[in-house]
Amino acid sequence: MLLGVLTSCLSLVALLRALWMLKATQRVERAREAVLEELHHVATLAPSAGALAGPPASTLVGVRGGWLPGPDEVAAAPGLPPAWRAPLERAARESARRHTTVVTETDVEPSKLVVAAAPASAGGLAWVAYLVRPSSYLWPWRWISYGLGAATALLFATAVLGVYSLRRSTASLHATLFALGRDLTTPVPAPAIAELTGIADGIRRMASELLASREATERLARELRQQERMAALGRVATGVAHEVRNPLASIKLRLDLTAATQALPEPARQAVAAASQEIARLDRLVGDLLVVAGKKMGPRRAVELGALVRARADALGPWAQAQSVAVKAEGAGVADVDPESLARAIDNVLRNAVEASPEGTAVEARVVETSQAVEVEVSDCGRGVEPERVPELFEPFFTTKAEGTGLGLAISRAIARAHGGDLTYARMSGVTRFSLRLPRGARPRQAAA
Repeated sequence: MLLGVLTSCLSLVALLRALWMLKATQRVERAREAVLEELHHVATLAPSAGALAGPPASTLVGVRGGWLPGPDEVAAAPGLPPAWRAPLERAARESARRHTTVVTETDVEPSKLVVAAAPASAGGLAWVAYLVRPSSYLWPWRWISYGLGAATALLFATAVLGVYSLRRSTASLHATLFALGRDLTTPVPAPAIAELTGIADGIRRMASELLASREATERLARELRQQERMAALGRVATGVAHEVRNPLASIKLRLDLTAATQALPEPARQAVAAASQEIARLDRLVGDLLVVAGKKMGPRRAVELGALVRARADALGPWAQAQSVAVKAEGAGVADVDPESLARAIDNVLRNAVEASPEGTAVEARVVETSQAVEVEVSDCGRGVEPERVPELFEPFFTTKAEGTGLGLAISRAIARAHGGDLTYARMSGVTRFSLRLPRGARPRQAAA
């Protein structure tokens, strides 16, 4: 662009120079030569009436000449235009004073008058004059010059604007690259230059892919940490089950035998019953830890999940009504699962939804079957979990309830993943939704009648 501007400027200067030469220097110089040539011819002729009737010495059309008895006789020259008289009188006076040839140039708008005077050989003064008119070819070239000048100005403005836009766009992309180094969610601006748009699109795609890769890496890291915790929990649970369950079973057996074979006072009988209940609670806790660690799962078979969900909703119905919350179930789908473990997972999700729901609302359980999986979606209108605590939602012992153990959702997800599925949480438009996703199973054949 800068090279184009320089070329245009040089072309414009050259054209203006050529027009200036065409307008002034060359035409006036040619006129001076013709006037001097004609003056020499006139000065050698005798001043008679027919002396000028012969062929002129110059071929320049429009040359006028004659003789003057003296410099004060200019007014007597026949057919002399009024604008010529003063320049001719000045040239004649100067020639008479200096006794030599004098050539003058006088502006007669829009032309230039060239006048020459010299002493004649026969006495007096000889004079010759020529009016240099503007060239008839000058105006078209002037318009061409104007057009070239406008094009040069436009090219210069375009070059300046292009350089400015290029520097601004590259500076913006440069700053964006630095910002993306700190935050991959930084928006990438759209450059004003079309050639840089592709680069900006590439940067935008690269940032998006890097962000997705980083999120995937963080998700995998979280899952890996969770798997490590689950493995550690599994080792602990296995050790607890081995070291605690047998003594607990022995203690419970002795308490039951004592209560059954001996007549105990009522306070002692109540104490034995309370101890038995606590032992049973501890045994269930150990069982829950084994489930979370994936160490306990029953045999699988094809189960109609719609019927299973409705059965669990009916079982929790009285308790939910006491909380002023309705439980609704619909849909159908078949999956290969351990029905007892899956019923426990569904119970945990339904209980959480009922406990989180305000009075007068309903919990909806919906079974949806697709070509690849079956989903049990449980929705409620509760407050949900604080966004910053969502990553902890399925961690063991995480709870927002005063009396909760924090194992319900962890057990439910462990059961789902043990079946090759997953349990996920979502919050949208004031609705909390847990989705229990399981691989689709083959429908059981109906027995022939």
